[in-house]
Amino acid sequence: MKLSRSLLWHLTPIAVALLLLSAPGSAHEGHKKDLSEAEMAQMEMQDHPAAHHDGAEMMPDATIGPAGARQASANAMPQTAQALAAKIAQNRVTSISDFLGRLHPVAAHFPIALLLLAALGELLLTIRPALGLETTVRFLISGGAAGALTAALLGWFAAGWRLEDRSETLGLHRWNGTAIAAVALVATWLAFRARNRTLLRIVLAVLAVALVLQGYLGGEMVFGPNHLGLE
Repeated sequence: MKLSRSLLWHLTPIAVALLLLSAPGSAHEGHKKDLSEAEMAQMEMQDHPAAHHDGAEMMPDATIGPAGARQASANAMPQTAQALAAKIAQNRVTSISDFLGRLHPVAAHFPIALLLLAALGELLLTIRPALGLETTVRFLISGGAAGALTAALLGWFAAGWRLEDRSETLGLHRWNGTAIAAVALVATWLAFRARNRTLLRIVLAVLAVALVLQGYLGGEMVFGPNHLGLE
């Protein structure tokens, strides 16, 4: 019975991590061109002009009749196919660095899930040391650090190798992600070497706050300003 409970405590954080990793993600195309938030908003309006009209011109004319509506729909199909083909051609990989940059949204989910679960595991250890989660926490931290380092590197490929960005959100996302990778490596060293876990717990708390902020900044870049609707 004791063995089953111990196994359950060790496997539960890993199972939650797998659930967290199923969330989708994507990078904003405008950041590759170092666009500011205003420029990216203008680009979105140009890409989707129909979304910014009142919708009146999208309604079919009642005087056309069913036959005319079918003909108009048939005429619109080739245009839709052409637009789709143009979008596919635009999204083709142009270089190895371009391909690596496109992998950043996929890689970013791993360190977020693993490091947040490491912080949760350490919190449980603080409350109940008898749980014996030290090995699980070390595994989560080391895996999260490797993921953070990979995601940060791919993020530099995605956003471009420059030290300053016109987009404030992109700049914060870039350097916060880089700092997360560096601090995660420090947390890994502490998890395996430090005898006193107090400093490790402080570092994990800082990482948890930085990861939440990083997720918010990523959402701002993908979905636009005030994507949570809090303002």
